[in-house]
Formats: sequence, structure tokens, C-alpha cells
Amino acid sequence: MSVELSVFSAYKDVSGQYNDEFIRANSAVKISEDDNCVKIALSERADENSRETLRNFHYPKQIIFEEHAESEFVEFIGNCIEQNNSKFKNIVERKDDGFNLNTIESDAPAVNIINALFLEALRKNASDIHLESGVKDLRVRFRIDGVLRTVKSLGKEAEASIISRIKIMSGMNIMESRQPQDARLSVTLENKKMDFRVSTVPSVHGESIVLRIFNTENENIPLDKLGFSETALKQLRSFTQIPYGLILVTGPTGSGKSTTLHAMLMEMDRESNKIITIEDPVESVIDGITQIQTNDAIGLSFSTLLRRVLRQDPDVIMVGEIRDTETARLAIRAALTGHLIFATLHTNDSISTVSRLIDMGIEPYLIAGVLRGVTAQRLVRKGNSVKGYKGRTVVSEICLVDDEMQKLIAKNCDADMLRKHALSNGMETIHDNAMSLISEGITDLTEAKRAGAL
Repeated sequence: MSVELSVFSAYKDVSGQYNDEFIRANSAVKISEDDNCVKIALSERADENSRETLRNFHYPKQIIFEEHAESEFVEFIGNCIEQNNSKFKNIVERKDDGFNLNTIESDAPAVNIINALFLEALRKNASDIHLESGVKDLRVRFRIDGVLRTVKSLGKEAEASIISRIKIMSGMNIMESRQPQDARLSVTLENKKMDFRVSTVPSVHGESIVLRIFNTENENIPLDKLGFSETALKQLRSFTQIPYGLILVTGPTGSGKSTTLHAMLMEMDRESNKIITIEDPVESVIDGITQIQTNDAIGLSFSTLLRRVLRQDPDVIMVGEIRDTETARLAIRAALTGHLIFATLHTNDSISTVSRLIDMGIEPYLIAGVLRGVTAQRLVRKGNSVKGYKGRTVVSEICLVDDEMQKLIAKNCDADMLRKHALSNGMETIHDNAMSLISEGITDLTEAKRAGAL
């Protein structure tokens, strides 16, 4: 039976185990040994010379090689060897060609620990990595399916080196620990590029770092695989067919808004339409669409890029997020001048979108003139608290803005009146949609409440 190498913490209990330096240098570790046979975990990249060296070393015993991916060795080195290594130092070197996770450093334990953390997070499909400074340790938590889980606790002596390493990888100022910093970093894993958005803030016991993971090579999920009901799918697809106007997807951070927008764009005719997206960051690449990533450091904000993109003769524009009045006004103006605009906004439900835009300084008659539909959504884990959860699905509320709704918005009617009309027009609320999923056994009451769907 093959050993799970990434968590093989009992390696030191194996008789005559190789020293840590040999293990790092050769990506080889002894799994077991008896009077007749030696079983060795070896990197799949190991050449015949390495194998012959090990055969000669253990002659005349039989040698059994158990091949493992190099990434498993990286995790093993970081998880099982370096966490007990007291020789930490601040790592200050950086290569111009980026960072490769499939590497083992012989004199840099912080590098190996971080590589192992990244690989474990990717293997577990985590969306975020949290490193939190405590009194006696550095706590590491992963957000998986929307829920944070503590995965390990690192010694306090490792904290400075690990934080410095992450700052260097993301191009931050390693000497600055009193001010928050934001940056990005990219790593390569088995020829795949992974992007991370990095945020640091000072805390009482040190610094807190959060890394959000984006795999630009992820396969885009089709609209009909996201979990929307048949009625909701029909409504969303109708949004992609209108010639111009504003379509908004709302919800809290991490509710899958960008995934829904990407799925809607994939439903469109990308051959005859010029489609441009402005995103922060570009989470997944869609063939046939021009995708642009914002960069506030050099003045490429949503509003700046939207102004420039309008000169590119687009038919459809996706704005990753409407954050300010200027971006909102530009989006409204673009929709008024014959463009179909898709965007996200942070509101709790679909009806609140109108008041949110008004609060941002947009006149009600302008909103009424361009708004065609609003989708509010949450993500809930599938399963239940007894058998466990696996994967996620969407809970949604779709408001269609018909002629009567436009009149109510233009008159600046309150949210209760707008909601009453939407319900009479057949809108299913997030609450009702969540209850339907619960009755079908797709999720449970505990999870729906956790996600804010009830």
C-alpha cells in the first residue's frame, strides 16, 4: 500500500533513515526496511543514476521504489521536515522568471514550508489561505467551500521568515510591517500558472496575511451546471439576448458572482459580438473574449479602463465590480448608448440594488432607463451536517425589470413597493429558493443559515 507521502511525519521512526539534507537533495526517503527489503519513496523525476546509487547503498537487499510526484515531495519537505527546523532565516532572493512550487531548497526552510502550504491548498481546492499571528504560533487556515478550517500551527520562530518570503514573492516592502499592503503573486505548478491576491494587515501579535487563489486555467463552468433552477436559467439566458442595458449580479464576497457572469458570457455569440471584460483579477480565461485586469498601482482602475474600453467598439462589456460613483455613472452611460453591460454590485438582495445605485448618486430615472435585470445569489454547500458536505451550489433570486418596474423606479418608489411588484411578477426570493433546495435534500437548514440564504 502506497504511503501518503505529503503527511509522512513518521519518517524519522524508520530504521537507518537518511538525513534531511540527503532527502532534500535526492527527493528520496526510506519508507521501511527489514532484513531483506528496503522500500523507498522516490520522485518520479529521479534518473537512473539516483536509483543505482540507492541500490548499491543497500546491496544486497531487495529495493522497491515507490514513485511519487515531485509536488508530493515538496509538501513532505515543508510539512514534515521544515516545520521542526530551527534554522530559519529571512529569505530575500527573487528570480525574475517567477516562482516554481515544484522545487526544494536545501538551505531555505521557509521556502519549503510555503511551497508545501500552497500545494496543499491547491490540492484541497481552497479558495483562500489565511496566516494569522498569535501569541505563541502562526495559525494557518484554508477556506474550503466557503468555510474556514485550521490546517496547522507553525512555530513562532518561523513567522518572520515565512511572512518575509510571501512579501518578496508578491513584491511587497519587507521592511514595512506597520501599514497594510496589497499585491499579487504568480506561481507555477506542473506548468500551470496560479495567481494569488495578497493582503497584509498589522495585528496585535504580528501580521495577518490572506492569499486569495485564482487558477486562470480552470475550466469555466457552464451556466446550466451552476445549480440554477430551470426557470432561473431561462431568465438568465434571456438577459444575454437583449441588445443593450444593464444586468447586475449581486451578493457578498465569495458568492460566485464572477462565475455566474462568465457563464453568461459563454452563452453569447462570441464570433459576431465584441465582448470585453474588466476584472480584478481575471479569474478564468474565456476564448474569444478580450479580458483586461485592473492595476490601481499604475492607474488602471475600473473607471479608467471602462472609459478607454468604450473606444474599442464593444458590443458587450463586463465590469468586474461597480465600486464607486464614477464607475456606476460610466456603466449607466454606456448602457444608454447602446451597449450591453454586465456588472457586479455588493447588495444583500436584488431589490436593494436600486437604493444602492441611488446612494451612489445615480438618478432614479437613469436607473429606470437602463436596468434590465438583477440576480442576487449565495453559495451553499451540498449535503448535510450529518453525512457531511461536498461541493457547492447556488441559491438565487432574479428580478426582471419590466415596464411597470421601470415606472416605479423612475418615481423613486420605496423598496417595499418594488419588492411587492417583483413578487407579483413571479420572482422567487433567495429565502424561498433556499427552502426549495432544502426540501429536495440538496442542502440543509444549518448550511442555508450559515450562508445567509435564510
